Amino acid sequence: MKYILMGATAILSGFMLFGMTWIAAAIYTTRGEGYGGFAAAISAIGYFPIFISIILVITGICFFVMAFNKHLENE
Repeated sequence: MKYILMGATAILSGFMLFGMTWIAAAIYTTRGEGYGGFAAAISAIGYFPIFISIILVITGICFFVMAFNKHLENE
């Protein structure tokens, strides 16, 4: 059960961080301070939050797989 909770928390955190990064880039794009597009805004904000969110989602999936394997061993 703890692997499922940890996996769900990691996936939810990853999705929230990814979404908040995209929202911040969208708001930054609408300010119109000389940036041409969305890709330039993402570049200005940085790729580190996106990288961390991908790591969190992958970690959450791994926890779900571990919980599923543990469930199969118990049966």
